[in-house]
Amino acid sequence: MNMLFDKLLRPALDRLPRMPAGFGRDLSIGMEMGPDRLNLVQMELVAGRPCIRAIASLPYPCPREELQPQRLKSLLKQAYALQPFKGRRVVSCLPAEQIKIITVSYRCGEGQADAAAIVAELRERLKGELDGMVVDFMNLRQEETDTGQRDALVALAPRDKVMAYLDLLAGAGLEVDALDIGPAALARLVSHAGTLNTTEFAQAPNMLLVNFGADSSFLTVIWGRRLLLDRAVGFSENRMLACLRKVLDMPEELAMRLLYETPPSIENGSPDEASQMMAEVLRPEIAPLVQEINKTLVYMASRTRGKLVDRIFLSGRVACYPGMLNILREKLNIPVEVLDPVAVFASKLRKPHEEGLGAVAGIALTTGLALRGVSANE
Repeated sequence: MNMLFDKLLRPALDRLPRMPAGFGRDLSIGMEMGPDRLNLVQMELVAGRPCIRAIASLPYPCPREELQPQRLKSLLKQAYALQPFKGRRVVSCLPAEQIKIITVSYRCGEGQADAAAIVAELRERLKGELDGMVVDFMNLRQEETDTGQRDALVALAPRDKVMAYLDLLAGAGLEVDALDIGPAALARLVSHAGTLNTTEFAQAPNMLLVNFGADSSFLTVIWGRRLLLDRAVGFSENRMLACLRKVLDMPEELAMRLLYETPPSIENGSPDEASQMMAEVLRPEIAPLVQEINKTLVYMASRTRGKLVDRIFLSGRVACYPGMLNILREKLNIPVEVLDPVAVFASKLRKPHEEGLGAVAGIALTTGLALRGVSANE
């Protein structure tokens, strides 16, 4: 990750309370403050392989906007009592609504650094809006026939929001190692998962991650170990639930149960009538997602001389809907699998609190944050 804003953030990070030197041996905790839950993941190395040491997802005691340092500290205390988290060092990211992520195309002049070229392009594009913003960027993998044009994923956030977030974490007794951005964390997660679970590929495989969210979803392409593309699509969990409520005239709680609770008959290979009906209702909602995935695959082929991704991973709670996996496998000629971080990074600890956490919205992102600084196997 290239840091354009070290001069802004580093002094603030250096002012945060430092932990005793002994904590330096532990891996940082990935921390994501979602819309309604605090997600925490900490890894440990077992025989050189990253495994989950501790994982927790806890609802806030109040709206997130009202969460003060003392309440966050109490929530962290609850998480530490549930799972063996160690240390207070965290890698986190700003809440999604506080950060804007865009793709910027730019060219470097002779002797010009990427950072300077990106700032110049941003100032031209955003004019005065760039003042008072904190900027981070990461280069995207370049086309094989590079003509001098480069692409970067750029994250922008108001400086006051960044400082307020750092103050909140510091006030709760946390030491912030880094603020990351979502696409970078997800690319890291997919790279690790691909290395561990796709041994048929001689090198790190090329992956498409479909990360389902409550209000929108994201298509992220990781080419080997490099992020190549990240784009939002309109498909979401809320749209699926709204469709079920409208067409089947049912309350949201029942719609959610139908969506995620798999009847025994489906597990036995004989879908019952209700499941078939639900699949038919949702198929028109899923069709645009299939189109977006195909458009992304065609675009990737145009950039990589016809090469395709080796595998498609699904993450987020919607990935647990069996009909989603079935439809995508039916419509796409590429292997499709559910990416469950808890299953991929199996822990020696098997506490009940871990059950179902792999499907929690945001846990994939949180796991990617926790993997920062952990080298993927070559």
